[in-house]
Amino acid sequence: MKSKVVDSFGEAVRDIPDGASILIPGFSGVGIAYNLLRALYDQGAKGLLLIGNSMFAAAREDVTTTGNLVEAGRVRKVIGAFSAAGHPSRRTKIETMHEAGEIEAELVAQGTLAERIRAGGAGIPAFYTPAAIGTELAEGKEHRLFNGRTYLMEEAITADYALLRAWKADEAGNLVFRRSARNFNPIMATAARCTIAEVEELVPAGELDPDQIHTPGIYVHRVIKIPPDGVLHARPQTPPAAAPAPAEASSAPVDQAAKRRLTRVEMAKRLASEFQDGWIVNLGLGMPTMCSDHVPAGREVIFHSENGIIGYGRHAVGDEISPYLVNAGGETVILEPGGAIVHHADSFGVVRSGRIDAAVLGAYEVGANGDVANWKLAGAKGGGIGGAMDIAACSKQVFVIMEHTTRDGEPRLLPRCSLPITAPGCVTRVMTDLGLFEPNGDGFRLLEIAPGYTLEEVQALTGAPVVADAQIKRATI
Repeated sequence: MKSKVVDSFGEAVRDIPDGASILIPGFSGVGIAYNLLRALYDQGAKGLLLIGNSMFAAAREDVTTTGNLVEAGRVRKVIGAFSAAGHPSRRTKIETMHEAGEIEAELVAQGTLAERIRAGGAGIPAFYTPAAIGTELAEGKEHRLFNGRTYLMEEAITADYALLRAWKADEAGNLVFRRSARNFNPIMATAARCTIAEVEELVPAGELDPDQIHTPGIYVHRVIKIPPDGVLHARPQTPPAAAPAPAEASSAPVDQAAKRRLTRVEMAKRLASEFQDGWIVNLGLGMPTMCSDHVPAGREVIFHSENGIIGYGRHAVGDEISPYLVNAGGETVILEPGGAIVHHADSFGVVRSGRIDAAVLGAYEVGANGDVANWKLAGAKGGGIGGAMDIAACSKQVFVIMEHTTRDGEPRLLPRCSLPITAPGCVTRVMTDLGLFEPNGDGFRLLEIAPGYTLEEVQALTGAPVVADAQIKRATI
């Protein structure tokens, strides 16, 4: 078989023309073809259409990402799940450029993005999905009823090129990916007319076990080995500050008399106690990821991450840390015995098929009718959808964890969301630093209250009516 190996990154991308459409995989800094992106940056092509999860520039000077191409004015349009940072205080240059009309951005729910790419690679022109129903992303799209439920039609995505990152390859172009670095890579390989892969290890054709190959070489056109001075991992692989050491299974008793708001760790621990034995639970980025550190002893919970990990556990510490295994927030975690890895489209297949027993999301607001808003602020042109629209629309239950009020002291629990919603009527529990709540249509039922607070004090900080039993249970941490 003719070798597909090329000698340099410059040679690999030299024929990418102005105006080309390019698929760029990667999730939270993992599985990104940093070396090919640097070569493309140096090559000079402009007027590009980039398709990927997010488009933010790297903080390191020696690392090039899609965001660097955007900021250099080389991109005319992006299609992705994020055109704004996940945190409103971290404003990015792409947001400014988008609002100024310097770049076009098409926002797509992450699961829908993955399926559009998978469909493109499979020769399927369009499909129907329940994600984004009832949101502004549904406007102008075909709606159709199947078995009593409304779905949106979404069209497939294909592109001129895909720039991939793999762990191993052979000279025939067969690829093997490593852990959560798989993410979008396999589906993007199939949806491009020319697929180029940078790899950590390169072996002769025939040395890879055919049963272990994730992407067959028929989809791959060029392969290049990452040299010793190339970029392997572009972000520090350290757990979040809140991650406990394995021995820290319990905490000191909480003073239930002292008036105070719950800490983030306490909120995550309390919400994790709601998970039942055998549940499959999806954890979104931010505070939700902390829940995997606080599953009650003796209770088995299978954690699912949108980037394709099924069966991960607590945050990794010390020698457990692997740059190839991160959760939805890009934090390193451990893989539990029996865990598995799938690509992005299969991961959202788990979601859309109704296998998620509960999902935990962060949010800006929750309405008394169960609506949740967590992807876009008022007046913003772009946003950060991530996988929330798919997950909120298709999970059996949706739990929200967030601070009870904004930094300005404004309530986040409202009669109806004032911000564009992520999904309608999906929220079943809300954990805030003032207690545990349940939307009831007209307001919120207070199930547990933070230490020292009264119902009247909580009501004063809530934008909708709050009801509770005569004897309110104190939050058990």
